[in-house]
Amino acid sequence: MSESSEPRIHTEDMIDGASLLSDEDRAKMLARIHSLVYWVGMLVPEHILVGDSEIDLREVVYNLTTKQKLTPQDIAKVNELIHMLKTKENYLEKKLAHDPMSLETAKALLEETCGLLRAIDELRSVESLEKAEFRKREIMSRIEDAKRWQRFLEAIKPPK
Repeated sequence: MSESSEPRIHTEDMIDGASLLSDEDRAKMLARIHSLVYWVGMLVPEHILVGDSEIDLREVVYNLTTKQKLTPQDIAKVNELIHMLKTKENYLEKKLAHDPMSLETAKALLEETCGLLRAIDELRSVESLEKAEFRKREIMSRIEDAKRWQRFLEAIKPPK
């Protein structure tokens, strides 16, 4: 038996080296994700696959961001969606940072990642408005309590 010492190369293992993502391009893409203006020109993805289900993300984000008043269920939905999107975004960023891939695949990953970040940002702004409104109501309630106590103390204060 004479076996060649040369490694066997399968055609499916061959990758066109010219189309591979370079370290420089990878670094630029990762820097874009972490920049303050990552969202410029990016849209919230229309659909996203999370787990086994597909979400019409653009519609869900639009509905939540344009709602006049969020219910506690809406706030829970916002928080859950932010968590799911952040998990997916972290996964895609790690793929972009470490996996060998073509430049075209990397561009698609970058676009999807930045779109997810845009959705997260929009959902956080809704959450922030709702939290601000809650804090305002809480503070106004405390002020009213303090005024009631002050009126009560004035009413029971012995005359001089």
